[in-house]
Amino acid sequence: MQANRDRLRQIVDEKSLIIGQDMTLSAGLSSSFYFDCKKITLNGEGLALLADVLLEEIDKFPERPSAIGGLTLGADFMVAAVVMRAHQIGHPTINGSIVRKEPKKHGTRSHIENEMPRGTKIVVVDDVITTGGSTAKACEQLLKGGYEIVGILALVDREAGGVENLKREYGCSVHSIFKKSDFPRIAAG
Repeated sequence: MQANRDRLRQIVDEKSLIIGQDMTLSAGLSSSFYFDCKKITLNGEGLALLADVLLEEIDKFPERPSAIGGLTLGADFMVAAVVMRAHQIGHPTINGSIVRKEPKKHGTRSHIENEMPRGTKIVVVDDVITTGGSTAKACEQLLKGGYEIVGILALVDREAGGVENLKREYGCSVHSIFKKSDFPRIAAG
């Protein structure tokens, strides 16, 4: 629904977008703007809207995934919100997996939390895509775990080549809910 998407963009702009400070990104690059997406994923309204919009985006993929996953910490809250909302509305994407940055040092010693059976169709999510490096780490571990990646979704694409890198590397659809260009304050700042 467009109203949900519009309200989510407004919340991202008001709560998440930081402009005018020199920030270092996870890719090691420096930027004068930053999307602090935890301000969305740790906000009740923002997270509820995000779950609904992500499910709308998932429905656009040619294949329906039964799972959603991504790299901790960017994907954790997104995954939890989507699987809960999917269960509530009868959507098939009701399972989640989280990729650890390094394997557990105890217990199962797993690299993937809540590992699904080989062949599980999954959509990989991330809060922000810059170069695609963090998302690629999740994809690599999920592929090693036997998952089939049917698509990649992000809340924000910084339009720095990451979406194209991921499309080329994984041969699947890569979408974002918003792009840097959706936020006029960045150009003005």
